[in-house]
Amino acid sequence: MTELIAAGGCYNSMRYGRDGAGAGARDWVAAHNTAATMHHQEVLILAVSLDGDDMNNATSATFKIQWRNKTDAGSWTDLAATGEIKWSSSSDLTDGATVVAAEDSGGAVVNCLTKATVHEDGVETEGKNGITKTVTQDKFIDLQWAIDLSGADHANADEYEFRITESGGTVIGTMLDVLTVVTAGKIDGTTKDADRTSAVVSVQVTAFLSDEGTPPKPIGEPVAQLVSSGSDGTYSLLEGIVSGSKYFLAFYKNSTASPPVHLSDGTPEVTAVDR
Repeated sequence: MTELIAAGGCYNSMRYGRDGAGAGARDWVAAHNTAATMHHQEVLILAVSLDGDDMNNATSATFKIQWRNKTDAGSWTDLAATGEIKWSSSSDLTDGATVVAAEDSGGAVVNCLTKATVHEDGVETEGKNGITKTVTQDKFIDLQWAIDLSGADHANADEYEFRITESGGTVIGTMLDVLTVVTAGKIDGTTKDADRTSAVVSVQVTAFLSDEGTPPKPIGEPVAQLVSSGSDGTYSLLEGIVSGSKYFLAFYKNSTASPPVHLSDGTPEVTAVDR
C-alpha cells in the first residue's frame, strides 16, 4: 500500500466550520490553522486539506481523525461514537458524499507552498471516522468530518486539539491551534421605552462583552445583533452568546415619527444564562 506522504503528497491544513450552512456551502468559524470557539450544542465540521502534487496516486490510504483534551493534558484518541469529542450522525454532511469546490476549505498552498492548487472533489464523513480515498496527482482535496461537541467539558471551557492519521496510525498533520468549547448561552428580553412602561418594537439590539467595571462599559466588537420583534419587542440573543459571561447591551431605533417615539433603553450589563 502506497500512502499519501510516502508517495510524495502533503498535508496542508485544518479548518474549523460550523454546521448549518446547508448543502453547497460552509460556515467557517476561523481561518486555516486558527483557534476558534464553539458552543457545546453546535456540530463541528472539521475540514482537512491534503495535496497530491509531485506524487503517484496514493492507493487505498485510510485517513482518520484523532483528538485530545489539551486543558487536561489528555491522550490522543481516535474519533469514535463515544467520548468527550465524538462523531455526529446528524449534520449537513452526507456520509460518502463529495465535497464540491464551493464547500472546500480553500486550503491549497497553506503549508505545501509549491504544491498543487487545482481542486478535486473530496469526501464528507458522518457517523464514522475512517475515510479511504485515493488522492490524485496535481490536485488538492478536502476531507470533512461531522463532530459532536455535546460531551466536551464546556462548563470549564476546555481546549481541544485535532490531528489526522494515515493507515496504520501514522500521524501526517496536526491542527496548529485549539478549539475551545463553551456552554451555549442566551439573553432574553423586551425592548422598552425610556421609563420602561411599555414595549418598543423593531429595535436593534447589539451585545458587546462587558468590561465588568463600575460603571460597566462595552469592549471589543459586537458578538451578537438582531432586531426585536415587530409585534411585542421581545428578543432572544443566541449566536455568539456564552452562558455565564457578562454583556453590555446597546439599543437603537431610528424613528422619523413626530413627535419621535421613545428610544428603548436597556440594562447596561446582563449575564447570559444556559440555552
